Amino acid sequence: MFEDFRLKVFMAVADQGSFTKAAAVLGISQPAVSQNIAELEKACGRRFFERLRGEVHLTPQGEVFRDYAVKMLALSESAGNMFGNLQPCSVKISVSEELFAYYLSPLLESFITVHPEIVIERAIFEDADLTIKLQPSSDSAFEIPSESIARLRISLSSAPKMGDYKATHEKTKYFDVLFRPTPAFACTRVCRVLKDYLASLL
Repeated sequence: MFEDFRLKVFMAVADQGSFTKAAAVLGISQPAVSQNIAELEKACGRRFFERLRGEVHLTPQGEVFRDYAVKMLALSESAGNMFGNLQPCSVKISVSEELFAYYLSPLLESFITVHPEIVIERAIFEDADLTIKLQPSSDSAFEIPSESIARLRISLSSAPKMGDYKATHEKTKYFDVLFRPTPAFACTRVCRVLKDYLASLL
């Protein structure tokens, strides 16, 4: 929906190392590949590819641009998923009142604004599509457990006792808020959209 086709052409050429092979992968003509790359290089004012004896290699500037292209394509796909149509349904979430009020509701506010057809409701464990669990933080600040679709790291600090002059940060404890879907819900488009949405926020 929001994708610049020139970025797809750029990635195909970078991956295949050939205009001809990229054209075959994309299902377009080789001149169309050349035209898209020429337009992209002209728009950016940089040369991204070196053509040597039938092979194509990224220039140093092309290598840098590739990182941006990957991120832009991922973001456009995420935006397309977010603003695409979803079938009306309810998502039952098992979560404590505190987590729901202070963390989940603010996180889902924009999602619900875009998708009012998706009803979010709290449920008991047996009926839940998604379970929100709070547990002591794992060692890695970035690793998301395989059974979770997202992780939010929060800190809780206990108030110092009277006469305790130690630094407050020494009393800070970190916890993970894990978003764990059931196998059935994990297969749905709503879950995939939620995963992309949460990933863009957390």
